Amino acid sequence: MTGSFASGQQIKMNSSQRILLWVISVLAIASAVYFFSPLFDSPVPSDNRTVENPDRDDNDDEKQHHQFALSVEVTEAAQELASIKSQTLMESFHTPEMRASAVVIPTQDLQLARSRCVEAEMQHRLAQVNEQGMSKELSRLKTLQQATGSVASKEVNFAQSNLLVAQAESGLKQQLVNNCHAEIRQQWPAPIADWIIKGGEDFNLLMAREQTVIKVILPVNQSLNQRATTIRWQQTNQENNVGQAQRLAAAFTADPVLSGETWYFLNKSSSLREGARLQVWVPNSDNALSGVMIPYQSVIWYAGQPWTYLRINDERFQRISLAEGIHSVEGIHLQRGIHPGDAIVTSGAQTLLSEEFKWQIHDEDDDDD
Repeated sequence: MTGSFASGQQIKMNSSQRILLWVISVLAIASAVYFFSPLFDSPVPSDNRTVENPDRDDNDDEKQHHQFALSVEVTEAAQELASIKSQTLMESFHTPEMRASAVVIPTQDLQLARSRCVEAEMQHRLAQVNEQGMSKELSRLKTLQQATGSVASKEVNFAQSNLLVAQAESGLKQQLVNNCHAEIRQQWPAPIADWIIKGGEDFNLLMAREQTVIKVILPVNQSLNQRATTIRWQQTNQENNVGQAQRLAAAFTADPVLSGETWYFLNKSSSLREGARLQVWVPNSDNALSGVMIPYQSVIWYAGQPWTYLRINDERFQRISLAEGIHSVEGIHLQRGIHPGDAIVTSGAQTLLSEEFKWQIHDEDDDDD
């Protein structure tokens, strides 16, 4: 009886030990799966993970740059509905430029200066005609006096006095003309001063507003590259209104507000209004940089930075920062991150940005659940 009881206790104890060992084994296996399963799982691309292009041989810095760019996936049907379009980029060479401000000179300033000189010149011509008349009258009286003696000496003396007055008047008018020309040359550099003084075709084109003079004010402590003969301008808040202007001469006076170096340029276009404020890009280097030009229509702004969307495949787009790019009149020139042959979105970028944020909000809701 005692032996049976002991045997039963041993069987019960062995059964408890087996259950305990089984529980410990299960916990050990579960722990191993929990800690080591991430090492065996293959990465699944998410909406916010960088999509790599196997055909591109980027350097490490560019891969790091792409790693932080966000991406979004949109079906081809949705792209058609949203009018999302893209274009392939070509290699672009860009000469470094500095941005400056400019203003279109009103033609009224030039016209008033021209009018003062023209009036002075007309007065001088009248004085010359009067002088010539007095000179002829004196010659006639002297001839009569010598030939017939019928002319009194006092008449000859009176004519002589009139001629002297006319000569003095003509000299005074000539001095007024010279003063007017000197005033213009003190205010305007050549060739602008010559246009005002002489008139002619160039002045007439300005008055007809077929050409305009632009005053460019460079940033403080910046100087114009002496090899820079052409600048590019852009109408403020009008990205499509752009053009070029040729260098004329340096201004004699500095701008009272900006105090930067001031130059005059000639715009051979009638698309600018007098007094209009412009942004200009002035070349400040002779070396051209290789890269791609991102047109402004492809640029979107978020968090104070410019961005563009790079097409990865038919349905995947990646947002790339343009913060390191160089702004120019055509767009933003980028030397790294996007390459010739890449396709960027030219229409519908704002829609992609909204779609990207929509998926982010959706993912956050899933995490909360």
